Amino acid sequence: MIGSSPGGGSSARRLVTRAIVALGAVLVGGQLMRAVPREQTLIFPVGSVFPNATRFAASWKQPGDDEPRGGVSLSFDQPPPLQIRQRTKLPNGDYIVTIDILQADRVGQATQAGLARQDSETAGSREGLQTNIERRVSLDGGEALIALAVVPR
Repeated sequence: MIGSSPGGGSSARRLVTRAIVALGAVLVGGQLMRAVPREQTLIFPVGSVFPNATRFAASWKQPGDDEPRGGVSLSFDQPPPLQIRQRTKLPNGDYIVTIDILQADRVGQATQAGLARQDSETAGSREGLQTNIERRVSLDGGEALIALAVVPR
């Protein structure tokens, strides 16, 4: 009677093999789903923070990328909109958003004290005031508000 169930050991082996294959498929599928681009909306409150902006540019890349994965560049003849909503398709994850804003000096020359308060991220130029901002954001499908206020260090 030893060995009377010839398929008993092999059916258990088949069941374990199927379970391992199914688990592997789930893990690989999960990794692939994370890499699938999703609709993302980046919100930049330009006009509410920089009402004198004449030019706005932003680009985004993942840490370690050499080149940006996307970007936007806009010029304004009139005051900019309170918000710029930029839709893009990107995989979920962490991104570095680089923002450049050029402001016209519409109210007169900026004083040295005013420039000093703007922080090292802001510099004067012949055309106006140039502000460079870099933010790290996590995108998870949906909308992400990108803070533009210059924070003193």
